[in-house]
This record gives sequence, structure tokens and C-alpha cells, in this order.
Amino acid sequence: MTFVARALAVWLTPAAWLALPALVLESGPDGLWVGLLLLVAPLLALGLTAGDTAPVQPARDALFPVVALLLVVGLLFWANFVLAGDVAAWLGAQRWQGIALAAGGAWLLMVWRRSGRLVPWLLLIAVCGLVVPMVALARGAGVGPLGAWERVASVPAFRIPASSPWVNPGRELRAGRGPGSLLFEEEHRVTAAAPLQLHVRAVDGARVTESDWQLQTGESVTLRPGDELRWPPGARLRFEVGKAVPGAPSSGIAWADGRRGDSSRHWGLLLTVTGGALALVGFGATAKVSRGEMAVAGGGLLAVFAWGVVWAVYCALSAPDIFLGGVAVERLARPPSLLWAAGAGLWAAGAGPWAAGAGRLVLALLPAAGLASFLASSVALRERIGGLDVTGGGEIGHDFGLWSAIIGGAALASFWPAEPWVLVVVALGLAASTLAPAVLWPPPADRGQWGTWAGLVGLAIFGALSVAGQWTRGSESWAGLPLVYPAVAAAPAAALVLWLARRPRKG
Repeated sequence: MTFVARALAVWLTPAAWLALPALVLESGPDGLWVGLLLLVAPLLALGLTAGDTAPVQPARDALFPVVALLLVVGLLFWANFVLAGDVAAWLGAQRWQGIALAAGGAWLLMVWRRSGRLVPWLLLIAVCGLVVPMVALARGAGVGPLGAWERVASVPAFRIPASSPWVNPGRELRAGRGPGSLLFEEEHRVTAAAPLQLHVRAVDGARVTESDWQLQTGESVTLRPGDELRWPPGARLRFEVGKAVPGAPSSGIAWADGRRGDSSRHWGLLLTVTGGALALVGFGATAKVSRGEMAVAGGGLLAVFAWGVVWAVYCALSAPDIFLGGVAVERLARPPSLLWAAGAGLWAAGAGPWAAGAGRLVLALLPAAGLASFLASSVALRERIGGLDVTGGGEIGHDFGLWSAIIGGAALASFWPAEPWVLVVVALGLAASTLAPAVLWPPPADRGQWGTWAGLVGLAIFGALSVAGQWTRGSESWAGLPLVYPAVAAAPAAALVLWLARRPRKG
């Protein structure tokens, strides 16, 4: 079971599993689609090493797979450090403190050669940190997951609760992010919690006017339906209780119906996530997986999927202000107005007058679970690369200078604003383009260098399309799909090279 625990730790990095409830809140059924991909893709990769199927082994002199996997790991570290900084800023600390905590913990475990034995225990801590808050919130809501889904799907509008931190004392919308905008669907009075300047774009029929409001603490501006509000980074605002949450779906029915997504994007994400799982879990695997271990892995992935969906539903039910200005991943670590719900659940469980303090403790378990999950993931990824060491001793997994550079570089990059889930998708796309084709079509033993050439082709095409996508932003069509998900073109190109390598030679 140790192999299964490490495989789950490699795949279930916090930037991936915490994005699941955020995607469900933001996109409804489309979020469920992503969750199913995260569930099925690693099972497919493990299935290739189950039973009598021989694991895919890289050539002993192949350096490219190690370099490619190091790039993937660097991107995953970057995504998790960004998430750690965003969570720290959301909880009221400095971004660098969250980044330093995550990076320091990963570096200390890298120094300790026997840290691999901690992976199952770190995963167990993460599971407890996920389950306990959800149970407390379920007791506070007084309804089960199915009943909560029915309530959310039937609410006429998502309204700001009195317990929201944007009511009293007020706070900024997206900590650590750039300027944003809000579109109001009903009249709403916005109050400044600190001196600031707001920009209002008002639409009156065909007439559009723009104005700036310089507000002191306690001063307000009233916005009408159709008005758009912009604010500078760090601005602290207060909103009215009972008003519709700006940025939220118009109703529970609209949320349950989801967005009409482009089918091409679904297929692009399918290839990217599946190929990334084949590379991270299946490439260079050194052990066969039994059916019992497959069952354990499937149960763990199913539990994470169920947690993500249920957590999203309870957040929408008990903390509708989580939609304010768009769903941010860091808010899922401690939803804005859920403290009362957690305290109510513990009060019902017999916590008595200590319910409020216990509620804060319970909600602190989720950030702790994220930290434990990241530490387990960092150790598993390090051992994953060590298993591909061309020297045969796994020393690259304990190279002090190399891993210090990777962790330090990822930590410095995390100060640049980025979306953790986007970085995870980029990492999976890179893995799918460079390593996944060799899992499905390994080159013959006498043509092992073709695997390197295939990976280089995939890497070149992936990089070129990624750069082009940043300039053009892609398009909602099949033609623009490679610019959004470059792996859909890079992985088949690498597979074509391997197919040519497997063709019999003439004569």
C-alpha cells in the first residue's frame, strides 16, 4: 500500500484538489466534469501497471525524462507556493509567510533521506483535516449533502449574510491579486472601510458614463442595476446585508444548470489531464499494482471527489458571499462566513459555550490539511524523480543543491500573481507532451534514443504553442484549441515519432 499512498500523494497536490470545489462553485456541472477527470485519470495510469502488464522503464542512459519531470515538478511547486501565499493573505498574514512555511517544510523534508516513510501519515493528517470541518458544517447546516444540494439549487438568489466579513468590518475582495470589477444586478450601497478611490461605469440605455469617487472611511456610494464597479488593489469595502452577491449566479437554478461550455475545451482538458496522469504515475513505474491496491486507490480518489463536491455545496449554502467578485481558490481554505456554521455544528455536538473558539479551530484544520498534503506530495515527487535516476542509486532525489534551487526558484516565482489551477494544467500538459507517449508506445530496446527525440519534439511544440497562446489568448473553437491546451497537438506529434521508431526496418 506504500506505493499507492505515494502515487496518490503525487497526484493529489493541494493546488489540484482544492481547485475542485472552486470549479464546482464557479461552473457547476463543468466542475463535476473536471472532478471526474481527476478521479479517472490516475486510475487509468495505475491500470497500465496492474496485473501482468510490465511497467514502462526509461533507458538507463536517458537524461531527458529526468529533466522533463524536473520541469513538471517545478511548475507544481510553483502552483502550490502561489496557493500558500494566497491562503496566508486571505487569513490575514503576509503572503511571504505562507510561501516561506510551505517552502521551508518541503526543503526540510528534502534534507531528510528517510522522509518517504512520512507520506502515509501526512496523507492521514490531510484526510482528518478535510473530514472534520465538513462534518461540523453539515451539523451546523442541519441537512445532509443531498438536502444541501436541493436547497442550493432552489434558492432564488445568493444574498450577502450578516456574518460576512464584507459587512463588518469590511475587507478586500481578492487578496494578493490585481484590480477587478463587479457588475451589480440590483441597487446596492457600497461603503469604504478605509480611504480609497472607486471607479463606476454606469449604463443608462445607450448612454455610458464613467466617474471616480474619492471616499473616506465610512462614506458610501450607491450603485444601480447594470453599474460596474472597479477598485484599486487592497481596497477594503463593505456591502449591504441581504443584497444579491455581485458576481454570483443569478439563482440556484442557474448555478445547477451550469455554464454552456465549449465541447472542444472538454476534450482538450481530457487529453491534458489523462496524459499528465500517465506521465506522473505510469512513466518509469518500478512496481506492479495489484487489484487490491487499485481498489484502495480508487476509494481514495472517490473520497476526494466526494469531499470536493460536498464542500462546494455547503459553501454555497452557508457562505454565499464566497461568490463575491468571482470564486477564489484561497477562500475555500476558510470560507468567509462559515465560522458561525462550524460553531453551531460543534454546539449541537456538545461543545457548549466554547463553540465559537472550537469553530475557529475546526476551520483551521483545512489549511493544515493543505500543508500536510503538499509536504506528502513534495516527498513523493522527489522520490518519483529519484526512481528515474540514470545512475541507478536515486541520488538525484537527494541532491541538496538541485532541490534547493528548484524550491527557491519556485518560491521566488510565486510572488508573481498567477492562478494555481492554471499552473497545474500547464504542468500536466507538459508531462503529457513529453513523457506520456512513451507510456503508451514505448520505443524498442535498440532504439531507446527515439524516446528522447519524441520528448524533445513534444517539448518544442508545447512551448511554441504556449507562447503563441499567451499572445493570442486562444479562441472558443476547435481551431484555437491547441493554443489553450497545447498538449492536444504536442502529445500526438511525440507519439508519431515513437510510431516511426516502432516501424520495422527495411531489409
